[in-house]
Parts: sequence; structure tokens; C-alpha cells
Amino acid sequence: MARGFMYVYERIYREEKNLQKRFERIPVNGRKTSSADIRRIKQMLSDSSFCIAQECSVLVNYPKWRIEGTKVVLGECSILLPDCRLIGIEELKRIEAG
Repeated sequence: MARGFMYVYERIYREEKNLQKRFERIPVNGRKTSSADIRRIKQMLSDSSFCIAQECSVLVNYPKWRIEGTKVVLGECSILLPDCRLIGIEELKRIEAG
């Protein structure tokens, strides 16, 4: 499942870091966050999932993402493998390690 010399879980971690950097530029203020900003956050999550799916042939979802105060917390990601198994990031590491 590795593409090139990078493992899929490394690509997911890199995309999470990029997402957090982009989320810092959005004015988030708990429950007072505008619906347009929430839609932008959802669209960013969708776009990053699409990029990972194109590169690595796995679907990544953040079902427990939430806004806490002034930051966006992604939570644990769910990964759907090409053989239709739903796993977490730790299990993906074990699979790729061998």
C-alpha cells in the first residue's frame, strides 16, 4: 500500500498537519462560529480526503471532528481500505510495517 517511498499513514499525518495550519487561518469561536466557516472546514476535510484517496487508494474520514474554543480538533480518523475494511491509524501502521 505504500506509494513511492512514503507510507500511507505518513501521508495522512502530513495532511493532518496541513489541515491544522489552514484551520488556524479561519476565525473559529466555539458556538459563535459562522455557518460559512463551518462549511469551509467541512469542504477542507472533504478536499484532503479526496487528495489522499487519489494518491493512496484509501478513504480517510474524521467522524469525531469538533470545534473546541478557538481551534478545530480532528479526533481519531477512520480509514477505509481497498478491501472494504474500516481501521484506525494504529492498525494501518501495523499493516504497513509488515
